[in-house]
Amino acid sequence: MAVQLVLGVQLPQSATLDAFVGQRNAHVKASVAELVAGRTERLFVHGPTATGKTHLLQAACRAIGDSGQRSVYLPLAQVGRQATALLTGLQDMDCVCVDDVAAIAGDREAEIALLSLTDGLRARGARLLAADAEPPREIGLALPDLVSRLAWGGAIATIELDEPDRQELLTRRAAQRGMELPDATARWLLRHHGEHDVPALMTILDTLDHASLSAHRRLTVPFVKQTLAGPR
Repeated sequence: MAVQLVLGVQLPQSATLDAFVGQRNAHVKASVAELVAGRTERLFVHGPTATGKTHLLQAACRAIGDSGQRSVYLPLAQVGRQATALLTGLQDMDCVCVDDVAAIAGDREAEIALLSLTDGLRARGARLLAADAEPPREIGLALPDLVSRLAWGGAIATIELDEPDRQELLTRRAAQRGMELPDATARWLLRHHGEHDVPALMTILDTLDHASLSAHRRLTVPFVKQTLAGPR
């Protein structure tokens, strides 16, 4: 796999396009798949938190790396002051997936580095997949040229998952852990803990995974209810 990792950032095993679930954002997955296949060179994904943007960027990075090409996933909100240096060193990649672009808004050197990267990738026919909560014109970038470059391939929006998508996500993630999550239990979780965002639901799934393994119990509604209620 020709994936370059930066500053210890690891790609989760679940970060694949096949593992991306739900119908509400299927159009976004399809657009990312077009870029992975090399039929497009640039795309900007935006939308609310926990709607799958990071998953899609990491999945694209993995898929392109698995094909033998050089790819990198760069989360700008995590790399902090290293952003300028890292962006400068990615000119030779076949695909760069840049997450949390707004993290460098107002940092002139970092913005220039990203602008140079976008031009360098385009000159070589390489790909750029970027993401943030808002589209390029609304994330506070100081360089108009960078805004226009990020919008070249078009911007596509993710939307919040509805209940069927959230249930499918819970069921699929449970299966990846080797757990069987019955539909009735998944519906109970969403009914009683559905106010949580997706990362919080994944944390609940981790808790249930450990509890079921320790107790050698299936994830029935009574067992899940007892586990999440905690000790009395």
